[in-house]
Amino acid sequence: MPQQIDDFKLSLLISEHVPEPDWVSFSPADWELIVQQARGRGVASLLYWRLTQTGRIKLLPEPLVNSLRAAYHSVRMQNGQVIKETETLTRLFDQAEIPTVALKGICFLLTIYPDIGLRPMADLDLLVPASKLSEAVRIAGSSGYVEAVPEASPGLENLLNHAVCLQKKDPPFTVLELHHSLVADRSFIYAVPVDWFWGQLEPMIASPEGIKIDHLRMLTPTAQVLYASAHVMLQHGSRNSSLRWYYDLDRLVRTYADRMDWELLLFQAQAFEWNSAVAAALFQTAAFFDTPVPQKVLDDLSKHPDRSARRVEDLQNQPATHTLEEARKLRSLDGYGRFRLILALIAPSPAYMRWRYGLKTSLALPAYYLFRWWGIFGDALRTVLHLARRDRHTDERAPWNPS
Repeated sequence: MPQQIDDFKLSLLISEHVPEPDWVSFSPADWELIVQQARGRGVASLLYWRLTQTGRIKLLPEPLVNSLRAAYHSVRMQNGQVIKETETLTRLFDQAEIPTVALKGICFLLTIYPDIGLRPMADLDLLVPASKLSEAVRIAGSSGYVEAVPEASPGLENLLNHAVCLQKKDPPFTVLELHHSLVADRSFIYAVPVDWFWGQLEPMIASPEGIKIDHLRMLTPTAQVLYASAHVMLQHGSRNSSLRWYYDLDRLVRTYADRMDWELLLFQAQAFEWNSAVAAALFQTAAFFDTPVPQKVLDDLSKHPDRSARRVEDLQNQPATHTLEEARKLRSLDGYGRFRLILALIAPSPAYMRWRYGLKTSLALPAYYLFRWWGIFGDALRTVLHLARRDRHTDERAPWNPS
């Protein structure tokens, strides 16, 4: 086995629906690499579950078994705390007549995973109506949540962010994202109206472990697949996507196989001009887990290039410099969004500067603004040199044309 474990090999180890690998051929060194990669890709709990369920956990050295077991119990404990936070917030929102929809991790955890220790969550994602967002933020604040990151420029969060990010100031320090739109806000060229999703709701079902949160809703299975696909490919891209996100898609399709409305998904993906993103996500999911996505669906999604194709392609690669990374983001914004983002990058608010550089007072702000501008200049210079080298290498590889 090579000195690294790629995601395709790892997907074989956590899936129940693809040909099994030759388990006994793995050496202790191989297992160490596998466990290390599983932790890095967010599927250590799934690996522990799969090995335990099949009885193959005994093939691992004891220290690695202990490591995987600890990862599983840590995720289970943290998720239990997030579920309690969800119950509290949902109850308060319902009392204020604020409809609440579970998104991504919390929704998957409570519906498509057999055990709450199998799906790590970085934050708690809830969708509320835009008209109720301010009230929801106020209620969350009364429950101990505070602004996680200061705005870089007044009004920028409302313009560019599709969610307000808060964090509980006391243990368990839960990060809460209150969404008022999905995937992207209005300044992004691939943004879509959230109204369609509000028409695709149903009551949250009880989890396989019997957990039921009153008044919490979820998207229909078809809407979940559409949203999850766009989230992976338009917000993060294939290079930066966790293997567990593709596993989420696999479980969605399999769990709701008899409820998937593929014609509706095709129609809405084309209406949103998300064909490229949905196709890329489902192709990759099927490649990892042999997910039963109808071939006709994959073919039809690929027939209609759209405005999101450039974004999907851009996110395939890691930019060489921070300037190129920001330029990629600027390409996905409208004119006013670009102007506001550039202004925020060059001259962010004092509150953001204090947070970004860990300053206790404002006395050092002038020096740190100069430090920031010097860093921007240096990165821009590195970008110019990188592009010049790239163009020179391209010219050197170009075929000679005597004409």
